[in-house]
Amino acid sequence: QEGLANLRLLSLHKLTPPATHAILRSGEVALDGILAPGHVSTIIGAQAWQFVPREYGLPCTVTGFEPLDILAGIADLVEQHEAGRAEVHNAYGRSVQPQGNPAALELMERVFAPAPASWRGLGTLPDSGLALREEYRAFDAAPLLAAQGIEAAEAREPAGCRCGDVLRGALEPNRCPLFGRVCTPERPVGPCMVSSEGSCAAHYRYGGKA
Repeated sequence: QEGLANLRLLSLHKLTPPATHAILRSGEVALDGILAPGHVSTIIGAQAWQFVPREYGLPCTVTGFEPLDILAGIADLVEQHEAGRAEVHNAYGRSVQPQGNPAALELMERVFAPAPASWRGLGTLPDSGLALREEYRAFDAAPLLAAQGIEAAEAREPAGCRCGDVLRGALEPNRCPLFGRVCTPERPVGPCMVSSEGSCAAHYRYGGKA
């Protein structure tokens, strides 16, 4: 509408439910319940997680990120598990509505379409990313980058790094041979240790270094 010719977007958006499906379908990790992320659920809504109890028979609780939010979410999962129930509960009602944010969802639907996306530890999953729709392809930065030989590649771990297994829930962080030895928050080797929110960084700080 504005006739912009100097704007390009590189969409690396990811959709969390397809990745959750992939982990639960694999059967690799034994889970008793799912804590659904509050920031994602603020957009997509608590009802978007109904597939967890419906298809996998597991309780699911939407939570925020404050310590009390997480404790409340865990307590709710334990109560459901002990009672033999599998439902979606919203413990983050101050931010998350059952149907999410309709205005944001409408904008996403208008501009983006589901597309394959690469996930660390999971590989490429169909319809788990968002690509610009045809009418917005003029703003897509990917073709320009590809013309310069810059293309997205499958995530590869440094030698010995088990970050993919950690993110998938198949390995405790301290079971990685690099953890706490050559890989620390001060000298991170893998991406799980680089970010202060990474699984390995959190385990190093709060879960024990060995």
